[in-house]
Amino acid sequence: MFDLVEATVRPLMLNHTVLDVAYELYLEASQSSHPVINLQALSRKTGKSLLECRNAIVEANRLGRFPNCALES
Repeated sequence: MFDLVEATVRPLMLNHTVLDVAYELYLEASQSSHPVINLQALSRKTGKSLLECRNAIVEANRLGRFPNCALES
C-alpha cells in the first residue's frame, strides 16, 4: 500500500520550476546520443542550488523524463 502512495505522490514532489528550465536547456543542447544539461546555467536561471537542480533532474529521469541526458557543472 505504501508503495502505491509513494509512486503516486513522488511526481508531485518534483520541482517544476527547475524541470521547466531544464527542459528548455535539454531542447537547446546538441541532440547527440547524450544531450548535456549544464547545472550551473540551470542554477543561475532558477535560483536553486546545484544539488537541488541535480536531484530534480535525476528524480525526473527515474520517472522517464530527460532520457539519455548527461549533466555537467
